[in-house]
Amino acid sequence: MSAFLRDLKIGFRSLTAAPAATAIVVLTLGLGIGANTAVFSMVDALVLRPFPIPDIDRLVMLCGTVPAQGEDRDRASPADFLDWKEQSTVFERLIALEWWDVNLSGTGEPERLQGTFVSPDFLETLGVEPHLGRTLSPDAEEFGARTVVLSYQLFQRRFGGDPAVVGDTVRLDGESYEVVGVAREGFDYPYGSELWAPLWLDAKTAARRDVHYLNVIGKLRPGVGREDAQAELDILTGRIEKEHPVTNSGRGLRAVALARAVVDEGSPAFLVLWQAATVFVLLIACVNVANLLLARGADREKELSLQQALGAKRSRIVRQLLTENLLLSVAGAALAIPLAWAGIDVLRDGLPPEIQRFVVGWREIDLDLRVLGFTAAVTVVTTLVFGLVPALRASRSDLTAALREGGRGGSESRARQRSRTLLVVGEVALALVLLVASGLSIRGMLRLANGDHGYDPDGLMTFDIALPERKYEELEKRRQFFRAVLEGLRETPGVVAADLALVLPSSGNNYTRSVDVEGQTIANVSERQLAHFRVITTGYFETLRIPLLAGRAFGSEDREDTAPVAIVSQKFAERSWPGADPIGKRFRDSDEGPWLTVVAISGDVLHDWFLREPQPTYYLPFEQRPRLAMSLAIRTLGEPEAVTAAVRSQVRRADPDQPIFHASTMRQLISERIIGLRYAALVMGLLGLIALVLSDVGIYGLMMYSVSRRTHEIGVRVALGAERADVLRLAFGQALSITVAGVAIGLVLAYAAGRVMASNLFGVVRLEAGTFALLALVLGAVSLLAAYVPARRALSVDPAVALRAE
Repeated sequence: MSAFLRDLKIGFRSLTAAPAATAIVVLTLGLGIGANTAVFSMVDALVLRPFPIPDIDRLVMLCGTVPAQGEDRDRASPADFLDWKEQSTVFERLIALEWWDVNLSGTGEPERLQGTFVSPDFLETLGVEPHLGRTLSPDAEEFGARTVVLSYQLFQRRFGGDPAVVGDTVRLDGESYEVVGVAREGFDYPYGSELWAPLWLDAKTAARRDVHYLNVIGKLRPGVGREDAQAELDILTGRIEKEHPVTNSGRGLRAVALARAVVDEGSPAFLVLWQAATVFVLLIACVNVANLLLARGADREKELSLQQALGAKRSRIVRQLLTENLLLSVAGAALAIPLAWAGIDVLRDGLPPEIQRFVVGWREIDLDLRVLGFTAAVTVVTTLVFGLVPALRASRSDLTAALREGGRGGSESRARQRSRTLLVVGEVALALVLLVASGLSIRGMLRLANGDHGYDPDGLMTFDIALPERKYEELEKRRQFFRAVLEGLRETPGVVAADLALVLPSSGNNYTRSVDVEGQTIANVSERQLAHFRVITTGYFETLRIPLLAGRAFGSEDREDTAPVAIVSQKFAERSWPGADPIGKRFRDSDEGPWLTVVAISGDVLHDWFLREPQPTYYLPFEQRPRLAMSLAIRTLGEPEAVTAAVRSQVRRADPDQPIFHASTMRQLISERIIGLRYAALVMGLLGLIALVLSDVGIYGLMMYSVSRRTHEIGVRVALGAERADVLRLAFGQALSITVAGVAIGLVLAYAAGRVMASNLFGVVRLEAGTFALLALVLGAVSLLAAYVPARRALSVDPAVALRAE
């Protein structure tokens, strides 16, 4: 310990003797370590442990699999859930969840809330303690009872934190529900839920196996692993498939750790990309620092050689140099922590609150002990990466050669020159990889934001409306409500067109159904083709400017008492009737449903970037299939937001208790859907910029050092008649060769990295030769510009001064 403390003292004195170089090293390491720390904090919170609840290792989500349809996260039918619950032995509890969007009215402005129907022991299973009152419980809830637990956020926002709300009633979809409790602060699973009510399955619903809408979570018994649970589930699904082949043939089941199941499918891929990019930044930083230490080692060669001559062992010198490097790393880590904290705040606060609540683990992003432990580990590794080679190289000094050089400072061993040059070549190559990765990410994001989606998003305002089922159980009442709203809006000044759709593109919602094409047979239900399902009003295609490629649009002749019709997308037509005219062909979307006659073919629409490309879609007329929840699409002459008041007025006129929600322009919808991509692209762009700066600093430092070491040589050349062009070529040639070699190697590595990105990032990234070429030219030009200043310095060498210094 005394020796280590002595090394620390010597190292500190050595570093403070060169404050400028020390500051550059600390800043460089701070950027590299800070970027890694900030990104790891997000990986830790969003992927590694996104759901901080008790016994989470014992919680699994049961996900259905349908290999014939490429589905591995399907929901469960009520009958299957009840069979699993009754027959399984590995679960302590098995609970079900159903999405429940509901209208809150009766007090203040009507509001649409996101809730969840849950098994009465749901909150107990997840270990959620109440903030006030009690949670739902099988012992306390009678079958059919309308009770509800509020989230802490809703309790504060809507009810002002008044404890008297517990025991009171609230009106949800026109029905009275008793508030029995308030959940603990911060709990809002699943997906930003604001209230929970008991899930009741009556006899008719409990017998259904043909609909899959329940999410199922199981809590394993103590001592039971996921492998044991999976083995039992395989037996159960096989038994149920034999008993119910019509509905369950080809269906499987897998137990997925809840901490993994709640993670958005796209998050891990992009976070891994970020983490890889920050590792590249740290490597580039380490290369810069290693180069600087190699240069310092050359300058200290005489000092270190004298120490060896006086009896210092090589291991002693290496230990002393590594101690200096450790001091640099610790100082860099100390700077990295506030930089990482600032970066986390920017990333965390930059995401809109309405998006944050849907990202499980977002609020847990912080610099906790796990993240600080990661920072410490990175610091140690960084010390070894950037410090070991320079320390070994510096400790291998030749005393005779060092003394012979005296004060010249003009000669550096070829091995050391080669090492420093190779490091900078590698630095340029890594920088190009990171630049290309960021460029491809940004290009992909811009393509999805501004590319052709199959419709015209400009000038469109959207709203969601959801009618309560009990109040609008009759289909004609639904028709009357939405007709009244549309008629009023179409007469509003500034409104060009107004129409309804079950779900709009980029809205985040979707409806998919299995379809049977007339004349085509399938072996079992699991082999049915899937298609996106839409219900629309007559002018929908014109309002969104989706082209009709053949046939006619829906019209007044498509009523509830006329033959059922449908419009199919081009993808649907090509898949179902390849090479044939689909007009007049028929299909249906349920076993008992009517056959639908195709009357038109529409253009394809990209519903969501996550799907990579437009999916087969079919459209049904609203008058024949009126739904409770519909979305408004309004095309305006002026600013789309200006119609919000008119929409709210028309809806209130039709039903005073009915709220509108999710008011947004179509451009905003698209932006929100790709906000994760935008974040990824912006972060990648920032990291690419840092890599560009660090690589240029490396070239600049190498050239400045090279010129300073060759001052005598340059002076001799000028004295012997060398022209300015010769001197410039001498100084600039090295930078040019380094840049060309680095760019060449970087292009190969960047292509490999691009291939990996393209195959793992859901089609966002495409390999574009123009992006590679442009960024290679940018990096080359900026690198050569960084070498220009040292080259100009070489031109200013005065032969007399250089020779006199010798």
